[in-house]
Amino acid sequence: MESTLGTVHRQFVLFRLGAEEYGLPIERVQSIIRYEVPTPVPHAPEMVEGVINLRGQVIPVIDLAQRLLGAPIEHSAASRIVVAEAGSGLVGLAVGSAHEVATFSVDEIMPTPSAALSAETAEAFQGVANRDDRLVILLDPDKALPRVSYGPPIATEEAQDDV
Repeated sequence: MESTLGTVHRQFVLFRLGAEEYGLPIERVQSIIRYEVPTPVPHAPEMVEGVINLRGQVIPVIDLAQRLLGAPIEHSAASRIVVAEAGSGLVGLAVGSAHEVATFSVDEIMPTPSAALSAETAEAFQGVANRDDRLVILLDPDKALPRVSYGPPIATEEAQDDV
């Protein structure tokens, strides 16, 4: 967090999912890359597009629109993958575009209107902020970014003993 004369500021990477604009805390974003079609993973949840190899590390790619809005993203030349730290490690977030870093004072961040959201969706948001006469939904990475696990459960010795 930055501070100027007692005012605390936070920076967010801004991106689009459809017509809506979202922000992730910059300290959780490792990089932003051009969208590349991920390699599909069998038995993965619907929101997992697959995996990519990023500098020797295999990273799951999540369709963030599917996760938050319930509908898949429509990829275009502007589409990007935001590589961010999630609870389970690095995850790639497929977004419509990523276009700027914005700084908001904590006084500018308003609470999310929870009455308009489901309980699951409401906890994914840190708040909302105005940016050039538009609203930006600020995500809580610990709640908005999924803990990704894919594939069928692997039998362990304990599970085999029960069979």
